[in-house]
Amino acid sequence: MKFKFTLSMLLLFSIHSLFAQNDCRDAITVCGNMGYEGLSAIGVGMQELNSSNSCDGVETNSLWLRLPINTSGTLSFVLTPNDPSIDIDFDFYIFGPNPACGNIGQAIRCSTTNPAAINASNNQTGLNENETDTSEGPGPNGNSFVSALNVLAGEVYFLVIDRPIGGSDFSLQWTGTATFFNAPVFNNPQAAPFAITMCDSDGVDDQKSIFNLTTNSIAILNGQPDVVLSYHESINDAVTNINPIINPSAYTNTSNPQTVYMRMTNGNTDCFTTEELKLEITNSVVAGKPMDFALCDSKETGFQTFNLAANNDAIINGSIDTALSYYASQADAQNKVNPLPPQYQNTSSTQTIWARLESTSVCLGHSITSFTITVTPLPKIVYTLDIKDFTNITNSIGIVMPDAEDYQFSIDGKNFSDTPLFENLLPGPYTIYIKAKSGCKTISEDLIILNYPKFFSPNGDGKNETWRIPYLNLQPQAVVTIYDRYGKVITGFKGGSPGWDGTLNDKKLPSTDYWFVLQLDSGRIIKGHFAMVR
Repeated sequence: MKFKFTLSMLLLFSIHSLFAQNDCRDAITVCGNMGYEGLSAIGVGMQELNSSNSCDGVETNSLWLRLPINTSGTLSFVLTPNDPSIDIDFDFYIFGPNPACGNIGQAIRCSTTNPAAINASNNQTGLNENETDTSEGPGPNGNSFVSALNVLAGEVYFLVIDRPIGGSDFSLQWTGTATFFNAPVFNNPQAAPFAITMCDSDGVDDQKSIFNLTTNSIAILNGQPDVVLSYHESINDAVTNINPIINPSAYTNTSNPQTVYMRMTNGNTDCFTTEELKLEITNSVVAGKPMDFALCDSKETGFQTFNLAANNDAIINGSIDTALSYYASQADAQNKVNPLPPQYQNTSSTQTIWARLESTSVCLGHSITSFTITVTPLPKIVYTLDIKDFTNITNSIGIVMPDAEDYQFSIDGKNFSDTPLFENLLPGPYTIYIKAKSGCKTISEDLIILNYPKFFSPNGDGKNETWRIPYLNLQPQAVVTIYDRYGKVITGFKGGSPGWDGTLNDKKLPSTDYWFVLQLDSGRIIKGHFAMVR
């Protein structure tokens, strides 16, 4: 049998958040043909297992489940710890049929096999139809699974899950053919959240009023027989069926908004479902989300004047009949004392400002929100450039910074990105821009991507008559020295020169390869060679 949760039953499945442990007398009744996820077995209440059971175990961290059978068939399951570690060990015991709490008897199925002790491939355990043994363990005895049960309609069994070793939640998947009773259903054709809204017009701004929780009870029950509805202030009370609200037709809310919990119980099967019921004073003003403000410390004093009123529209958020004021502390905002002027100078580099938005209509209410004001220091931008050039199109500029994540980068001053690397650049002049994400500082630096011609042809046709490095005129103090193949200096010129015309002492030199050394203004040295072709 395969089961899934109903939405309302999801509230059950962080069991340890509801109560530390349970026992036979308050076992969770399994209903609605569901499988469980996120279950917890934590602690032990009354010790109801003893070593006389055939699997020889006691409760360490246990969870009790009550299994009322609706249709006959096989009862089997797979228990899977959330943590797949082989050191996580879960045991289980099944009692029945129809055992009595306080006289639970002997387990008819149980497994206390330790998965690590048997070198198992996983830490699952359970019942299946392939096994023939009815009990196994402890420690290295068994394989973590025992035989499925044949169960009859009307029978009740108890499944005790215990975690003696390790820490993990777990899931439980039913795999047999038997079924459980269906849980009662909250009638909700529109699939809308259950809610009751009212206006607080009693003249006291306490966001409280008297609610009739039973307003929609007839529609919610929808004629289901033998089903009763109760109301509780906590999910724990609803699940454990304690502390029902005594007079649900005249209930004063304790907070706004507030969630109370409805429990629908079938008196014949003990199956139940829970749902949330939201109570809300709708006339309460809800402040919009303000913006945080940051100003650069342009005078480097640590202080700036902030226009708090720039958040008015965001906080009022279209509300009518409201008044808005600002405060330096939450207590001042709550007590409505010491309001701040709209133009406010900060008292620390980062400061929280509290805003109170309150209703001025018959329906009272207020809302308090906050935002921060920050004076941002001017950053000290430290960087180096990693330039790779002297190629045709695979040149690049890298910007190396210890805190690059705080900046954005551009080579046109318009399009900025978080990537401090610009690739596939053609030779030519560039300007790199480094902008602080705070917006408080931007710097730039001019540079050149260089490449040199691989040949020139000084043959008088007006093309390629001189050999020079394009854009080197932008570094007029750079020096180029040209050598022949024997290392003899032929000539030299600076960055601003028109280049070399292929002559030495007004005599044409032969077509061959020549070598050069380029020293840039920065001291960087580049070496290469080129050909003269006449």
